[in-house]
Amino acid sequence: MIQELEYIIYKTVVEATRKLTPGEVEKGVASAAAVDRKTVKMAIKDLVSQGELTYTYLYGASFLEKSFDRPVKLSKRIVIKPSNKAYGAKPGEIVVEIAAGAAFGNGAHPTTSLALRALDSVFGDNRYIGRKASLKGLDLGTGSGILAIALAKLGVKKVVAIDIDPCAVSEATHNISLNGLAEQITVKNSPLEELTTYFSLIVANLAYPTLRRLSPLLSEKMEQDGVLILSGFKEPASKDLGKTYTQQGLRLIQEETDREWVCFVLRKPGQP
Repeated sequence: MIQELEYIIYKTVVEATRKLTPGEVEKGVASAAAVDRKTVKMAIKDLVSQGELTYTYLYGASFLEKSFDRPVKLSKRIVIKPSNKAYGAKPGEIVVEIAAGAAFGNGAHPTTSLALRALDSVFGDNRYIGRKASLKGLDLGTGSGILAIALAKLGVKKVVAIDIDPCAVSEATHNISLNGLAEQITVKNSPLEELTTYFSLIVANLAYPTLRRLSPLLSEKMEQDGVLILSGFKEPASKDLGKTYTQQGLRLIQEETDREWVCFVLRKPGQP
């Protein structure tokens, strides 16, 4: 009974479309599972002590969220590991080590996990990613560097990671070094317009207005048959954003939604 109750609590927290307070979880689960709130409260404490859930605080209120203070598998192959935690990788797994910091991107936010799942999916489909020896990747708005590191570990030999935030540049550089990828990934604070390289694969986890504004430039920076992964926008913006990029000649090949957040995978058709 306790394990079943903990599963219901965990699922309630992880699948919620917004942050839930402990009281909201207690009330909702007690009603759904037909148990008293005291029992639910004890089960929540067990999940927190196990490292499955964690308390977070925002504007004076406390919330329950999935814990990322331990290794977490976010896709078929990709595991995100805090730098202070040990993890024995299983065959075929790709481990991305991320130090705690202020920059965005530890895997906890749906936009990051969506982008990671999209990357894993694209690299698992030979129709979209070939010529692995010559692939060039771009992570636009790199934050912690998590997506750039995943790109490199999935097989992209040369990756450029861009961010205009000095804190992000510093933390991304540190995380890239932690993963032993300093020779493979270059971190820059240059604007996208200044890049002269064309990329086989671009990932951009940015806000909707920025993604919309950059649509001509991102399309231009893609190689023929290149792949573009867009994340960072919600369902109400998806129709307009999809139209914006298809008008640039790109083709939508994959779409996934997680708690109202959406991720697109688009492809730039090759020359006839």
